[in-house]
Amino acid sequence: MFNRMRIYTVHVKPDDKGANFRPVFIKEGFNFAAFIFTVFWALYKRLWLVAVLLMVAAVLLALLVNAHYLTRISGIGIHLGIHFIVGFHGNDWLRAKLRRKGYSLSDVTAGDSYLRAQQRYLERYVMSSCGMPQA
Repeated sequence: MFNRMRIYTVHVKPDDKGANFRPVFIKEGFNFAAFIFTVFWALYKRLWLVAVLLMVAAVLLALLVNAHYLTRISGIGIHLGIHFIVGFHGNDWLRAKLRRKGYSLSDVTAGDSYLRAQQRYLERYVMSSCGMPQA
């Protein structure tokens, strides 16, 4: 019914031969997995500092609620706010991790699915490496 185009940033490691055929695609926008599974998502993506900070924040928040410095409702609100922050910034943290590992931004592509975005990128790369004009 509605064609939802998703935008992806494409990152490659420049010193790696054939890096353009092993790109890393990161979706722009809100990350629902990061929003729902905050700490587990950070651990799965190997964002160690983010995972530790989230655990510390959760423990600190629980201590503040149990010591009656915060009401239970305000604790829930702050906890939900932390989830939203992780959801909105999760993909940016993944990009920063790739940048630290030596990856560079190669391209920005779009597609109605992840596979279509990959296909568009690889078609564009092959066309440009063969010297063919792009449509």
